[in-house]
Amino acid sequence: MLHQTFLKAVKQYPTKTAIVYDQQRINYQELYTKVLGLSKGLHSIGVKQSDCVAIILPNCPEFVISFYAVATLKAIALPLNTAFKEAEINFYINDTGASVIITDKVRAELCHKVISQFDRKIELIVIDEDESSRVLFEDLSQNQTNEFENMTPYEGDVIYQYSSGSTGRPKRVARTQKNIVYQGSNCVATLNVTASDNILCIVPLYHAYGFGECMLAATFTGATLVILEPFMQNGVPVEMPFIFRCPRVLSLIETEKITILPAVPYIYSILAATPYQTQVNFSTLRLCISAGNFLPKDTSDKFLHRFGIPLRQLYGCTEAGAVAINLEPEADLHYDSIGVPMRNVEIIVMDDDGNELAPGLIGEFVIKSETLTTGYHNLPEVNKEAFRNGHFFTGDLGKKDEQGRLYLTGRKKIFIDTGGHKVDPLEVEDILVAYPKVQEAVVVGTKGPLGGELIKAVIVLNEECKEQEIIAFCKDKLADFKVPKFIEFRQELPKNPLGKVLRKKV
Repeated sequence: MLHQTFLKAVKQYPTKTAIVYDQQRINYQELYTKVLGLSKGLHSIGVKQSDCVAIILPNCPEFVISFYAVATLKAIALPLNTAFKEAEINFYINDTGASVIITDKVRAELCHKVISQFDRKIELIVIDEDESSRVLFEDLSQNQTNEFENMTPYEGDVIYQYSSGSTGRPKRVARTQKNIVYQGSNCVATLNVTASDNILCIVPLYHAYGFGECMLAATFTGATLVILEPFMQNGVPVEMPFIFRCPRVLSLIETEKITILPAVPYIYSILAATPYQTQVNFSTLRLCISAGNFLPKDTSDKFLHRFGIPLRQLYGCTEAGAVAINLEPEADLHYDSIGVPMRNVEIIVMDDDGNELAPGLIGEFVIKSETLTTGYHNLPEVNKEAFRNGHFFTGDLGKKDEQGRLYLTGRKKIFIDTGGHKVDPLEVEDILVAYPKVQEAVVVGTKGPLGGELIKAVIVLNEECKEQEIIAFCKDKLADFKVPKFIEFRQELPKNPLGKVLRKKV
């Protein structure tokens, strides 16, 4: 199914630019040829239907080529975070039984170490020159072919992703070609993506957000995917805080006539701080999507004031991809709403007994969609709770208003039970970050001496501050049982690639 969907865009727009990456410009026919070549190459080293191929790549054209080549073979792609360490990669390769790893020379040595720990053959393919690699991506991709034999529609598994959930090891999510086709189609229809769009990719493609709203949105329609290239130092890519890449992003938006920008609140906060003396041309930009974390009102207001473009909150999950977005007219825009469900998606707000709640009442978001996985691998007890009657119980708490707009208010499983009271840490965090000396804050529960939990706040400051000041500020704003009992100051909070705080690592 995926191959046919991609091929449709290729046939409609063969000479149109598919990917822009630094100085590279690859049109759709060239991209398709590379996909077919790599498919043949992977097949020649033994990759067959239902085999798993790990893709450990930063954002680059080879990521797109690798995914579609794997899908063409009816195999299963395993996109992994490029920041993973040896033990983490080992876990995912072992859990999925991956037989091939596609990576770059920066991570080749690390992958060699991982492979050496297995007593089975795992092929390593490196996308750039690397003396230690037996198989180079370019060599495999040289296979000459115009069509791929026996390309019958296939609805089986095509991607493994992992949902961290609230406890324990990450849970494997298998999603089918049918799921992914629906995901891309829902996104395209809801956002009205066309071949005339230029999408700037600055969020990770291995994450469900970048995968769906950047790669699928572009390749399903013939749009152009503009990928922010890495910062290079002495020929080696260097990770840089986004604030240092901001000028390049502003330049790309103007020169590549970007129309759609998927990003996260942290990125938008930095863009919004662009000095007014800096010349910025956002005239082509029609849609700015924010996801991955709650969008602060301050960020929403400042971005709108600086550029005259509203930020649109998007909501999704690994299990189903993007499922809701706020696209209401600017005059009616509620910055804190995630809007309404995407095309062909149903979201119900339910109580603990499975009853749909009336507008205004907070309950659990429950999703029904053709994009949805059927369950977590080898976790029958967890699946009984999370997947019922074709619905996914997300564990996310929210409400619907009278107009059907959805509001995400918190996580069902992160409530802190203290002294018989259930405290939503997000409520406490909102108060903490309102204090002028606090830059970031996360609130968690810690074991109390007599059982139950005590509230602990972990804080990053933007100027010197005493613990007593913060507690006094909270006491003025919150009921006593919600006030943190402990304050811990840190230089930074642990976050995932999209800037979301990792509560379990606090």
